[in-house]
Amino acid sequence: MANKILGNLTVLIGMVAVHIPCIHASDLPASGKVRESGFHTPFPVQQGGEAIDVLVKFEKTERAYGLYLVLVEDLNWSMRKKEDLRRVHRGWVFGDEGTLPYPFKIRLRIEPVEKSNQKSFDLIITDRSPAFSQYANLDKEIWRAQKLHFSALPEGVYRVRLENLAAVPEIDFATLFLFEKDNRKY
Repeated sequence: MANKILGNLTVLIGMVAVHIPCIHASDLPASGKVRESGFHTPFPVQQGGEAIDVLVKFEKTERAYGLYLVLVEDLNWSMRKKEDLRRVHRGWVFGDEGTLPYPFKIRLRIEPVEKSNQKSFDLIITDRSPAFSQYANLDKEIWRAQKLHFSALPEGVYRVRLENLAAVPEIDFATLFLFEKDNRKY
């Protein structure tokens, strides 16, 4: 009897661990913590109005920092679903006659926290800008990044606000916001 209960409990824990809930970005608690390069967080885009407000640290460096919208491709998906995600990322896959319009409309605001730094940005991103693709999560996923902003800002702490201005209900895969220093070898 105890073995059956433990077995059922193991199955239940496994089912809960595998399920990844769709998190509404505005439901995430605001944090005063300053994030450094490599920071990423869920940024769902299905409903519209989702928002993120984080503090990030730009260090003095010869390299630029990037802010990206990441489309998460699971390598276990069917080829059709992988191609659907790649159409969103690049606008097409081999064999397509036309280009899929970019479905996202995102407002990005970058404001310095320190008064000595006056450089700030307020951008509306409506154009596709594929930046890179990389394996992630123990090579079970490919993160396909769309560049939101890429530059070498003066060192300091910045408030980054990202808001999804248009609902994209057809996106049925995870999307992330990623902040990282460019350290790729070209």
